[in-house]
Amino acid sequence: MDPRLARRLFEEWALEWWEIWSADPDRSPTTLEATEARLRLHVRPFFAKRQLRAISPSVVKRWQHELRARRGYETVMACRSVLYRILQTAEDDGLIPTNPLRKVRAPERPVDPEEVFGETKRRALTPEEAGQLLAHFPRFWWDHVVTLLGTGLRIGEFAGLPACRVRLDRSPSVVQVAQTSYDAGQFGKGIRKRVKSAAGIREIPLAPQVVEAIRRQLPQDASSDALVFTGPGGANGHRRGTRTRLTRGGFECVYDRAIERLTDPAAAPLRPTATRVAKALRRDGPATVAALIARLAANGRALKSTSVHAALEELEATGLAIADHDPGHVVACWSPVTPPRNPVLDGLELHGPHDFRHTYATWLEDAGIPTREIDRLMGHRRGRRSERDQGSEIGTRYRHTTPAMEARIVAAVEERLAAVLKVAMGEALVTAV
Repeated sequence: MDPRLARRLFEEWALEWWEIWSADPDRSPTTLEATEARLRLHVRPFFAKRQLRAISPSVVKRWQHELRARRGYETVMACRSVLYRILQTAEDDGLIPTNPLRKVRAPERPVDPEEVFGETKRRALTPEEAGQLLAHFPRFWWDHVVTLLGTGLRIGEFAGLPACRVRLDRSPSVVQVAQTSYDAGQFGKGIRKRVKSAAGIREIPLAPQVVEAIRRQLPQDASSDALVFTGPGGANGHRRGTRTRLTRGGFECVYDRAIERLTDPAAAPLRPTATRVAKALRRDGPATVAALIARLAANGRALKSTSVHAALEELEATGLAIADHDPGHVVACWSPVTPPRNPVLDGLELHGPHDFRHTYATWLEDAGIPTREIDRLMGHRRGRRSERDQGSEIGTRYRHTTPAMEARIVAAVEERLAAVLKVAMGEALVTAV
C-alpha cells in the first residue's frame, strides 16, 4: 500500500464514491434520495475534514454514539450502512488496510416493554374500523381505499399501476406488480419500469369488491400504459375532473383529513360561510347575529344577515353551535360547541396510507393464510430469520400456490371488505341524514 493514499480527506473520497455508486442504473430514485440525505446530514459533517487514515474504530464509535443521542435506531443503522460502503470501497481500492467500521459493534434494537407485553397500539385496522374511516373519505377516493385494503400494494406500486397489468379476464382476476411511481425530490418524479426488488414482481388475486373498484377507475379508450388510479384534478393548473398523476403526498393529505374527520366531529365538512362563522365563534366567543356580522365585516368580506342565519343553522344541525333560547333574552346569543372526540381509533397508531398495507397482511394472517404466501403477496424478500422459521429457501421451490390457496385468499379479503363497505355505507347514510 502507498501510505500517501490514506491521506485523502473523507469528503473527497465520499464524493468520488457517490459519483460511482449513484451511477448504477439499478438504483431507484427513492434510494438515491434517502442515501444522499443520510450522507449529507449525518455522515459527512462528522468525517468530512478527517483523513481516511485517521478514521479509527474509536472515531467511528464516537460518531455512532453522538448519532444515537440525536436519532432513532433505524436512522443509525441506515447511516452505518452508508459509512460502511464508503470505507469498504476505500479498503477494496487499497487506500486503507481495513474497514474500521467492521470493528465497531452495531447497536442493539431497543426493546419496548409495552411491545413485549403486547400492550402497544395496533397499526392494522379491523374491518369495522376501516369501514368507519372509509366513510370519512370523499366518495372519489373510495375505490382507491378499497383497492389498497384488498391488495396490500405499496403506494408507489398503486400509483404506478398501468391498465395493461390489470387482468380482469383471469379467474380469479389479478393485478401484476411490475413498476412503481416515485417522487424523489432532486432526483425527479415519474414511473420506474421496475419495482424495489425481484420479490416485488408478483401477482395478487383480487376480491370481487376490488375488481369492481378497478373497473370503475379503468380509463376508457386509453393506451395500455395509462394509469388506473389517478387524482381528481382541481389543483396545480389542472381542471377538476382531469385525471392527474397520484402522488404520495397528495394521498397522505386526504388520508390525514379522513382521520381528522373521524376522530374530531368539529372537523366535519361545512360550507365556506359556516366554516367562517364557526371560526369567528371559537376565536372571539359567543355573539348575537348582529355582533357576528360586525366581526366578520371587520375581518374580511361582509355577509348578509340571511347568510349568517343559514350558517348558524348548519352549525347547530352538526352540533357545532348552540343558541340561547331563554325567553328572557330578546335576541338569541350563539355559542360555539366542542363535541366530544370520537375514541374509535384510540387503540391504533396510524401513520399514513401504508397502514392499509399493514391491515392487508394482518387480515390474511387472521384468516390462517401461510406466512410464505403472505410474504409473496406483500413482495417481501426472504431473510435468514424467515429461513429458520419456515425451512430452507430452496424448499420454497417445491411449494406452489394452488387454485385452492388463491380461493382462500380471495375469500378472506372478500369477507372483510364486505364488512368494511357495510359499515362505511351505514356511516355515510347517517352523516347524510
